[in-house]
Amino acid sequence: MRTARDLSLIAFILVAACTTDRTRRAYLRDNAAFHPQPERAVIVIPGFGVTRLFDPLTRRHVWGTPRATMHTRYDDDLDLPSDGRSRDRLIPHGYVGSRGPVNVGWQLTEALRRYGGYIEHRDVHPFYYDWRLSALENARSLEEMAARVSRGGKVDLLTHSAGALVALAWIKLGDGGDRVDRLVMIAPPRRGVVDALRIFVRPERFLRRSFTPAIVATWPAVYELLPDDGRFVIGSDGEPADFDAWRAETWARLGAAARPDVRLLREARTFRDRLEAAPMPPGVRATILAGDCVPTARRVLFRDDGSFAFYRDELRGEEEHLRPLLFEDGDGTVPVSSAQGGSEALLFCDGHQGIATDPNVHRAILRALR
Repeated sequence: MRTARDLSLIAFILVAACTTDRTRRAYLRDNAAFHPQPERAVIVIPGFGVTRLFDPLTRRHVWGTPRATMHTRYDDDLDLPSDGRSRDRLIPHGYVGSRGPVNVGWQLTEALRRYGGYIEHRDVHPFYYDWRLSALENARSLEEMAARVSRGGKVDLLTHSAGALVALAWIKLGDGGDRVDRLVMIAPPRRGVVDALRIFVRPERFLRRSFTPAIVATWPAVYELLPDDGRFVIGSDGEPADFDAWRAETWARLGAAARPDVRLLREARTFRDRLEAAPMPPGVRATILAGDCVPTARRVLFRDDGSFAFYRDELRGEEEHLRPLLFEDGDGTVPVSSAQGGSEALLFCDGHQGIATDPNVHRAILRALR
């Protein structure tokens, strides 16, 4: 008969033998010494909101620093001009925040440096871009950057979240098909996400700063993130609501705090249709990595009292039967079906931000790039 001491020793041995994330990172560091120098430069394209925005006139950041989340008024704020111009004077200027999970651009760059032998600004390059703008406009900036860092050959692209739309816009609708070898997309919202509607009806708040619906309505990028099937809102009876996200006249029925810009909505629909119709160029080798552990909204509940349920914990007791209609496996932001977009994906048990810090994902990235 085993004693308590024996059982404690066995438990200790089993725990010590477990492969933790710390152990996996150690394995990756040990293997890094045997990697040859990368053949191609990699450009890292993070998602929505990750790049800081800087006002060159006042020489202050308007987004992406602690100060920018505490102050609420700026000479040139985050709303884009409504007079038909696509830009204001704000410019991309580094990544948001510290070296934490929010800073996905840094997380991915650091993973390539530590575990793949990539040298920053030689083999791996951060792409700072204005995430408010259309994917096509940012694709032009990406093309210019690729010409600078490509060493005269092709480049690889590593994207997270909405950064995938910028990469796909360049590859499928621009000249990127001849300039890109490997494309690795982490949690790409290829079929859209219902979060794009959420920030129209429920402002996103960061300490004292908010993405108000009136500001968001000026950003082309948000319209491009709406789900392909615009009829993703259901009522308490489980039937589709009288709403189509791609028809501006139906938005008033949801009581949205801001009405969509009709021109931006039309342009986003055209962009998404073109992106879906264009084939992936045969020379581009694409890999999709996605999370599948978190119930993720594919539809939104709009109640008779005018409130919404975007997340599972927002459902009321009598609404639990709607869960299969509202949610599917995903990462909490991007459903698996949206990430796959009709293709196959490597699936990991991670959330939308955490997937960029997962050593198993880092290993998959290195395999895809090498």
